[in-house]
Amino acid sequence: MTFHRTWRLLLLWPLLLLTGCGASLDDYRGQGPNWDLARFFNGKLVAHGLVTDRSGEVTSRFRVEMQGRWREGKGELFEQFYFDDGRQQTRTWFLSKGADGHWRGTASDVVGEAVGKTAGFALNWRYQLDLALPDGEVVRVSFDDWMYLLDEDRLINRAAISKFGIHLGEVILYIERLER
Repeated sequence: MTFHRTWRLLLLWPLLLLTGCGASLDDYRGQGPNWDLARFFNGKLVAHGLVTDRSGEVTSRFRVEMQGRWREGKGELFEQFYFDDGRQQTRTWFLSKGADGHWRGTASDVVGEAVGKTAGFALNWRYQLDLALPDGEVVRVSFDDWMYLLDEDRLINRAAISKFGIHLGEVILYIERLER
């Protein structure tokens, strides 16, 4: 074996060990409370959250006021974001459950369709988003978005942000239903 080939194998070995690591929906199967997306995101909600960079440093904090409405299995979730630097942003999600049992979501800054799968108290969304940065630049990133029900009225949301498979940061939210 040549010197360079040996070093390449040694450098790649940690990456191979990490392949397949991470949470799986199967880890939460059978653990309640079970997800009812239409129930949770119906009515008024409020969220408080933060954004971190790849090192874990907090780069932004925010509050979100939400209003969800459902009719005949289709939902609309309006979000109004208030950032600590004074910026505001809105997003409206259009939600539905597919024949395969997975949730589907679209919004003006979501590329294509977000697909959400549930098991027990966990919901995992995967999607691409055209993310507006504070300087006005828009960057297309991928979200691996996990929501964990604490109880019927509260959840923790953690979303990993990446581009080309490289971890860029994370969004962490606490969401609470105001109308029960």
